[in-house]
Amino acid sequence: MSSTSILHDIPGGKPLLEWFGRVPRFHDAKLLEIAFSNSGAGLLRIHAWNMTDEVDAAGYFVLDKHAIVTLTLEGVSAINCTDFDMAPGIIFDLEITKVDEHFRVEWDASYGVTGLVTARHIRINLEPGKPD
Repeated sequence: MSSTSILHDIPGGKPLLEWFGRVPRFHDAKLLEIAFSNSGAGLLRIHAWNMTDEVDAAGYFVLDKHAIVTLTLEGVSAINCTDFDMAPGIIFDLEITKVDEHFRVEWDASYGVTGLVTARHIRINLEPGKPD
C-alpha cells in the first residue's frame, strides 16, 4: 500500500486521497489500459472504487466512489511486466513508492498483467464515474 506522504508528493495525489477518503489499494480494480512509448512516457488507466461494508439484495458488497484513475509516468527507466498479453486485467494490490529520485509503481494481479515500472515523474488524474 502506498503511504499518504508519498501521495502528497505526487501531483494529483491529494485529490485521490480526498475522493477515496484513504490510501487506495486498488484491490479488484480493473486495469483498463497500459501503454509505454520509446520516448520514456507511459500510463496506467484504472477503474477503481471503494468497497463498503454494505451488502445489496443479491448478497454482493456495495461499491461506491467509482473513478477512472490515470497514472501518467515520465522518464520511465525500467519496465518489468509478466502476462502482458493478458491485459487488461484485475489488480490485486498496487503500491507507489519512492526510491532515491525515482518512483516505483508495482502491482500484483488477480488476473492479467503484473508489473513494476520505475519513472522519474508521476502524475495522477482522477475522473469520477465508471468507464464507458
